[in-house]
This record gives sequence, structure tokens and C-alpha cells, in this order.
Amino acid sequence: MRLFIPDLKKEEGKFIPFHVSIKLATGNIDDVVMDVRLEAAYVAQRVIIKGEWYVELEGECSRCLEKLTYPLKDSFYEEFIHLKSPADPKGYGEVNEPDKEERFVFKGDFLDLAEYFRQSFLMAQPLKMLCRTDCKGLCPVCGINKNNGECRCEQKGIDPRWAALEKLKGEL
Repeated sequence: MRLFIPDLKKEEGKFIPFHVSIKLATGNIDDVVMDVRLEAAYVAQRVIIKGEWYVELEGECSRCLEKLTYPLKDSFYEEFIHLKSPADPKGYGEVNEPDKEERFVFKGDFLDLAEYFRQSFLMAQPLKMLCRTDCKGLCPVCGINKNNGECRCEQKGIDPRWAALEKLKGEL
């Protein structure tokens, strides 16, 4: 997604709405399509963007291995500093100002937000996807999905390596 800065400058100080779908290259076999709703404004040599994005991830539950669709969304508010010289057509970089937050800078007539949204998506992904919060997972002996019913496997006692912890639990 690229914002054309001269169009934003014409309406300086006013937020302009955008709604786009972005195909993110995440390194996986299937690329992810992100639905982005944002508002952008040009104010005092800065582009301010705010809004939210939404993605549906296809995968499997980390406990029971059932296929699932995992909805993921996030909101954002960011400022990009517009530098005067249009030398770098690639996009934006980061700059640290003393006593201020990390800021993004860009040059030229376009602000390319594809990398910003790709990084935002990668940071928001869950470590483990679950079909539901109370998923019981698979039996370690027979492999049956415990969400669909109990197995008849004989559950052995505690692993001897953890026996000392069991004693501590009994003392509490």
C-alpha cells in the first residue's frame, strides 16, 4: 500500500479514509491477505496514520491438531516524518530522537506501508493457535482427541524426574 503525499498535502490536517487488501509476503507457503482500514493525514511535515487491520489465519490447534481459522486483528496509530530530499525511493527508515519515541522517516512523494504492515502482522501472531481456550489436546498414549471423548488408556504415575516436585505440592 502506497500513499501519494501530494494528495494528502492538498487536504493538510484532514484525515482521509482508505480501505485496502494487502497481500503480505510472510515467508510461508501461502501469503496472507490483510484487510486494512485506515485514515491518513499530512500535518506539519508528518504523515499520521490510524486505523485497524484484520487477518484470518488458517492452521491447526497446537493441542489437538484440528484444522481451524484463527481471526487476528490489531489497531495502530503511527507517525512518519517526511524528509525534504527525495533520494531514497524505497520507503522509510527509523530514527531515534533524544527523549522521544522511535520515529519512522521517509523521502519522496510516496509512503509505502507494505513493510510496516508486514512487521505489524508478524509481531501480532500468537505463539500457539488454539481451537478454544479449554482444549484438552491429544492423549499421549493412544493419540485420541480428548475433546471428542475420554480414552481408556492407563495413565501411569508421575514421571520419576518430577517426583520431588510432587512431594513439595503435598506439603503446601
